[in-house]
Amino acid sequence: MTKTEVLELFQRRVGPALLALGFEGQAGHFVRSRGAVTQVVELQHSIYGGRVTANLGLDLPGLLPPVRWIPQPNIGPHAHDSARWVRIGMAMPERADRWWAFTDQTPSVVEAIDGLGGAITGYGLDWLDREGGLDALLRHAEERLERSRSPISTEGGFLELRLLTALHAEGGDARRARTLFRLAAALWPTEQKKLEAARRHYLEKNHPPGTKLKAVPDLLGELEALIGPTKAASSRPRAPASEKRKRSRSARPGSSPG
Repeated sequence: MTKTEVLELFQRRVGPALLALGFEGQAGHFVRSRGAVTQVVELQHSIYGGRVTANLGLDLPGLLPPVRWIPQPNIGPHAHDSARWVRIGMAMPERADRWWAFTDQTPSVVEAIDGLGGAITGYGLDWLDREGGLDALLRHAEERLERSRSPISTEGGFLELRLLTALHAEGGDARRARTLFRLAAALWPTEQKKLEAARRHYLEKNHPPGTKLKAVPDLLGELEALIGPTKAASSRPRAPASEKRKRSRSARPGSSPG
């Protein structure tokens, strides 16, 4: 059975239950809003065929994914692009990766899809609601930041600091958000270079010469706007005068749609 056929079967057998619970979407990709968080349920079909699972995502709409030169779906973020995501098995009692295998026979595929659908409605939606609260997201972000610390980056990684800054801003803790913003600002030049290198690699590998892609977004500028420019502007690194003159003649990083 092809991937398209599996997606259509998921739409028919699981989609109605998700739509009835406030999700929107199709073809194995569903989203709904819960307060300041977007919840994502997304079918994953193995690249080798013969088995499926689901990914669950929790996303902050104001914190767009860093990689935007790869087209994003209109319905909402992929689970793996969300602020936090897990495989459905991690939301189940065994807390282990779980896939549902099937053969090419239709009854086998139906059984796998129904089993996966039961796991989503029985465990996945509870996980989305439980872990999608601000306190739970803050705990997760603090743990991620701690894991990202290293001898080279003792304060943690840029993306981890970015997430935690946004969450504290969402929770109204302006002082903590400004402190974290200053730490993120110091790391942004290095992170920007990494993203630009990743974009070049993607362009060279996937597109012919001359193809135009969306630029690397100005993640620091976006974060500054998210927490309030009047609060964070004095903390942002100032560009040298020569660099300011260069920027006045060309678009800032991330100024193209992204």
